[in-house]
Amino acid sequence: MRDQYWAFYVSIKHKSLYYKYFQSLFSTINWIISAILCFTTLSCIAAWDIWKTCPALWSSLICISQILQAFFPKLPYNDLLISTKFMISSTDKLLLSIEQDWRKIDVFSLNDEKILRQLNKHQEHYSELVNQFFSGTYLPTIKYCEKQAEKECKTFFSVTYNL
Repeated sequence: MRDQYWAFYVSIKHKSLYYKYFQSLFSTINWIISAILCFTTLSCIAAWDIWKTCPALWSSLICISQILQAFFPKLPYNDLLISTKFMISSTDKLLLSIEQDWRKIDVFSLNDEKILRQLNKHQEHYSELVNQFFSGTYLPTIKYCEKQAEKECKTFFSVTYNL
């Protein structure tokens, strides 16, 4: 039972780190898209005034940029960014509870029944968080985020628990 609890602990730590890398990556993507759209609009307006040639081209670029800016908040991953923002803080709290219980299990050598009770409590809590923040949606697997989370997870457990 200790092994199952430990595996769950590692899994939740990894998921928590994955959420953080997902949040960071897509926040950066959002910033880049916003900067490009803003730059496009401003440069088209400047070019339209400076170069009197091809006003249709400049007005078309401005129009496309503005349409993209209007639809930008409606991109599907923007909802996931909001969900992961709340999920990160909630999983951090859950991880504190899991870690405290792990220390009790480790120090007091709890029997399998008590360990199972703790494990079920944390699994239910995590399931509630997923249902609350990701109901009806799923978080896609991004290889970059997955690799970074795995690397940081290994570092965390090797430093914290001397593994």
